Amino acid sequence: MTDASNARFNSEAATWDLNPDVQSATKSALAAILERIPSLSLDNPNKPKLLDLGTGTGLLSLPLSPYTSTILSIDPSPTMISHLTSKLPKETNITPLCALISSPSDPILNSQKFDIIVSNLVLHHVPDIKQFINLTNGLLNPGGVICLTDFEDTGPESRKFHPEDKMDGVERHGLVREEMVGLLNDAGFADVKVEVGWVMRKQVERFPGEWKDGKPLLKEGEEACEMDFNFLVLWGRK
Repeated sequence: MTDASNARFNSEAATWDLNPDVQSATKSALAAILERIPSLSLDNPNKPKLLDLGTGTGLLSLPLSPYTSTILSIDPSPTMISHLTSKLPKETNITPLCALISSPSDPILNSQKFDIIVSNLVLHHVPDIKQFINLTNGLLNPGGVICLTDFEDTGPESRKFHPEDKMDGVERHGLVREEMVGLLNDAGFADVKVEVGWVMRKQVERFPGEWKDGKPLLKEGEEACEMDFNFLVLWGRK
């Protein structure tokens, strides 16, 4: 993550969980992950070890906790990690960690490997997606899987996913499907799938810079502009 991303998410951490778009995307991402990874089952006696990269305030980690043996929840924003930590019960299998991991051999990980790696709405903030995809492969146990979710770049209109005053730290306006397939294959993943997992409808600016503080300013009688955004699910097995 860039310094701009960190500054933005530090400032938004306190209200992050209240954002309806974040809530919607997280709910759909959770459903997509559970649907595609059979080992995430409450009946599984050998529950998997999971890594949540770019966990934010833990909106994915917390509901995934009952399905796993342990979760390492990593985010470079100290304020996001602080909010996650404050939500954890005394007895938990979630370990929050404020860090920016760039290598599978990073000593902060103590040589840990994982059965599952997830992330949601992270990849469009990552400067080097190839490095990130290679990192996930290096952090998996043999047979482990990734399930990464983010919105799709379907053309110039995809820029509207973010209002203009929320562009700090946005490295790209969604993911290009064919490019993601290539990166997963190049990283050595097998059984690669990149598909639309769901469509999210959200309010967008009618013109660049219309909103202030990321919120629409509508006069009486005016209707908000809305758009549908495809969300891609990136899946691969080591």
